[in-house]
Amino acid sequence: MKTEIPKFDLPVDYIIMSNITGKLLNQYGRFPCKIKAGLFILCTKGTIQATINLSEYTVKANDFITLLPGSFIQIHNVSSDIKLYVAGFSSKFISIFNPMNFTQNLLLTILENPVLPIPPANTSVFENIYKAFIDAYPLQDLLRNKEMIKAISFLFTQGACELYQSQSSWESIPVTRENNIYKRFLLFVLKKYKEEHDVTYYAKCMGLTLPYFCNSIKKASGHTPSDIIAATIVMDAKTQLRTTEFSIKEIANSLGFGNSAFFSKYFKRHTGSTPQEYRRS
Repeated sequence: MKTEIPKFDLPVDYIIMSNITGKLLNQYGRFPCKIKAGLFILCTKGTIQATINLSEYTVKANDFITLLPGSFIQIHNVSSDIKLYVAGFSSKFISIFNPMNFTQNLLLTILENPVLPIPPANTSVFENIYKAFIDAYPLQDLLRNKEMIKAISFLFTQGACELYQSQSSWESIPVTRENNIYKRFLLFVLKKYKEEHDVTYYAKCMGLTLPYFCNSIKKASGHTPSDIIAATIVMDAKTQLRTTEFSIKEIANSLGFGNSAFFSKYFKRHTGSTPQEYRRS
């Protein structure tokens, strides 16, 4: 029986909770999940072994996890004593209010480092914040008040940014026109990579000439737009090859390739192996 990569979203604008057990989380270890919502997670006890965007992590006490929309995650093992606080905002809410806008200057840092160790003192502060909002969550007036939820989402996104900015070894990306173009491009790619592979499409969406667009992306990131699009496609393809029973043709179709032979050549060009070889490895 074929399985598709599940897509995790929230049925309501906002949730916050702490009653998540290791037994429950371990049930999701059989397959990867693509996150459509935005999640902010604080670990105060126990451990989780997980793969996030194809990189393996061991989450432990005093770790803060930021999962941006579009992230891939697979849980491998959860200790029985796990204690997590989770705040989440649905893709629908994010698309309307865009609370993740605060993360723009740190977008790459967060994507590359979703698990952030923080000082125990910061853990205590954030734990108290989570507890306060958990106590308030049953209030129906709060759940109906979009402006209140918007304020809560800004609190968590700004709080995450402050935690990342406090890391002396990481620097936020300077605010320049090229970097603003780059950040907008990344968001476009995460939304459209399955349908649009052509760099020209993204340049037109952003109202830029192709040469200026390409030069801006290269200057801001050190990579070409084609490299970034390809990396996103390949990440999805690798996840499907390792975790689903879809045929190569079906995976190719799901990623916008009408020709499976062309997809195989594309995959090999960027990974050094064919899809079949990667699946068997």
